[in-house]
Amino acid sequence: MKAVVLAGGEGSRLRPISAETPKPMVRLLDKPVMEYTVELLKKHGVTDITATLQTLPHKITDYFGDGSHWGVRMSYRVESNPLGTAGGVRACRYFAGNEPLLVISGDAVTDIDLTACAQFHRSKNALATIVLTRREQLLEYGLVMTNPDGRVARFIEKPSWGQVFTDTVNTGIYILSPEALDMIPDGVFYDFARDLFPRMLSEGLPLYGVTAEGYWCDIGDVLAYMNCCCDALDGKIDIALPAQAEIPDGVYAEQPCYVGRGALLDAGCRIGPYAVIGAGSRVRAGASVAYSVLDGVHVDTLARCEGAFAGRGSVLREGAALREGAVVGESVIVGSHAELTGNARVWPNKEIEADTRVDGSVTGGHGRRAAAFDGAGGISGQPYADLGPEFCLRLGEAIGSVARGEIALSHRGGDSARCAALALEAGICSSGGSPVLSDAPFAACAAYSSGLYRLPLSVFVKQRGDSLSIRLYDSLGLPIQRELERKIESLTARGESVTAPRPGHSRPLSGLADAHATAAAVLPEWAAELAAAPWEGRVSGGDSASAALRRTLALTGCTLSGGAGSPLFGCDEDGLRLTAVDESGQSLSHARILTMLLWLEAQAGVKLIALPYSEPAALDECALSLGISILRVGRDGDAARELYASQRHLRDACFAAARLAYGCRRHGISLSGLSERVPAFHIRSAELRLDGDRGAVMRALASTQENAELVEGLRAKVGRGWVHVAPMPGRRALRITAEGGSEELASEICDFYLEAAKKIDGQSQGAVI
Repeated sequence: MKAVVLAGGEGSRLRPISAETPKPMVRLLDKPVMEYTVELLKKHGVTDITATLQTLPHKITDYFGDGSHWGVRMSYRVESNPLGTAGGVRACRYFAGNEPLLVISGDAVTDIDLTACAQFHRSKNALATIVLTRREQLLEYGLVMTNPDGRVARFIEKPSWGQVFTDTVNTGIYILSPEALDMIPDGVFYDFARDLFPRMLSEGLPLYGVTAEGYWCDIGDVLAYMNCCCDALDGKIDIALPAQAEIPDGVYAEQPCYVGRGALLDAGCRIGPYAVIGAGSRVRAGASVAYSVLDGVHVDTLARCEGAFAGRGSVLREGAALREGAVVGESVIVGSHAELTGNARVWPNKEIEADTRVDGSVTGGHGRRAAAFDGAGGISGQPYADLGPEFCLRLGEAIGSVARGEIALSHRGGDSARCAALALEAGICSSGGSPVLSDAPFAACAAYSSGLYRLPLSVFVKQRGDSLSIRLYDSLGLPIQRELERKIESLTARGESVTAPRPGHSRPLSGLADAHATAAAVLPEWAAELAAAPWEGRVSGGDSASAALRRTLALTGCTLSGGAGSPLFGCDEDGLRLTAVDESGQSLSHARILTMLLWLEAQAGVKLIALPYSEPAALDECALSLGISILRVGRDGDAARELYASQRHLRDACFAAARLAYGCRRHGISLSGLSERVPAFHIRSAELRLDGDRGAVMRALASTQENAELVEGLRAKVGRGWVHVAPMPGRRALRITAEGGSEELASEICDFYLEAAKKIDGQSQGAVI
């Protein structure tokens, strides 16, 4: 016996689960529903199979191919025009030959004994046999009444309760003799239940029904699908489920659960009961999933999924909640602390903003936003949600399109960073660029490499846990400017980068860390005569940037075996911001170290320096008292950028440490002595999550500040202090930074503007991050 699988359904009632996939390819515990059908046919010796296709046929043909993986032979017929269930099978008449043909749906899950059904068909010499099953809920099905010998007596299509005379329903599984196939008109729309079987009944032809034991479920809508998943977990279906992953220690799991291969569960998360964690899913610590299906979904910390479905590639950010009945399609991002109620239906490729509540369908509006630059030459996000390989490939194509020639590329941190760098490399090459694969181990070193070799761009990819960042530096070694950011963003979003007739080629570049440390330790002209002996110092940290800091200080002559009373240096993992603890145990922030460097610059006769606009405003007052003027990058044009590029010690921890070491020796003072020569100021920062629009809050705040400077956010003088308020890139939040001569003043200013922003935003309490 051969079989025809009806696989043309689009699954309109199953949307958005089936919005971008044909209904038979909807996954049930990591396998397409139709795969269970193919396996059932093989189990009963049916190995010649053809499938009738209509909706997105390539997704079925690409998956099953010739069927050899399942031990069957598969062929396909794509319907350009719908022919109905019977019409589609009639078009496969040549395939059946002169033997009975089994017709089965590709979007139902069953373990019915097909061999027994075929034996019944032969024993009755039937022209057609309808496989029946018993149901309690009957109004959504076609009922079939049979005589005691199994001969069909009556059809009742989707009855009212007053028409319920039987509990046997049509499963859509049929066994047809060649004569029955020949009764179907060729090339016209024709249906089994509405046309062929009523005709056979009226003509008194041998039409039978066999009531089969076993499980059967039509995956017709979301509720049926979810119930079928629960039945599979309960072992009610005799089907071969995929091999599961082991549940790690520290995960609270209440059975029954299914955890697919490759799914990652963090210690401290909760799953079950009735949780389907599909392959490729990630559930973070503090998250919980129960009575839900995650088909390759990332669930961040404290997110909750309770009786819901989320499709492949979707992300539930921190604190998001899917309530019972909520359905999220493929590649959807649900923002932090957003809530989707039981009526929520979110179509694929959408983004739900943070702190919103969704009750209903989301089919239009803004789609999922592509990752965007932060205004400082960087893009950050999660590798599985924001910076996936496809995005990185397009980004690489855009980078190669705007910066022809050699482009430095380096990465650190993990496999996600490595994969992102590989995609960037491929994209750069495809658009004609030539990646220089450098071994720069941290961002400051990567920035140094582009300035050293005058490469148009240097790209540095860094992974930290589940966070990924991509930073771009120009030929000056500075973060690229906003104009270039916008151009790359536009090309990446549109996918319109030009593919070069000849792809570029890659070459390696090594020794960057040593070159960087050596350059940082070069003796400045004003330190030609050093008055004091080298320091004894220490360096904290074990990352690459800290290792470079040790190397730099050693090259300056600093002895790194100092005791507890010697200076202790440290830096961030990017190697950009230097911190220290001086000989007296006083902690020196990056901002304070900048003031100490200003003092050294003043002693060397320097009259003009440049700093990023984001650095504290108090530095201007400090510089003025020392006879130095400050240009601000982002406010004072190209002159500020070029000057800042030449003053690497103001933006690179290794260069800054060497400058301090030489400066203290030149003037015969300790680090604590240098700190005492500059004025102190304090900084207090906070982030405020907004309910409303960031622009509206910023506009209202600006209207209350007569002398505010509007460059990168809002900066204003407040009594004896300063405040800087700026929107957070990609988030509905503000960052408020206050400066004052004391901690109390800085806190007072910060709290004042927090309350002002909350009031403008209409918050009763506000959420301070």
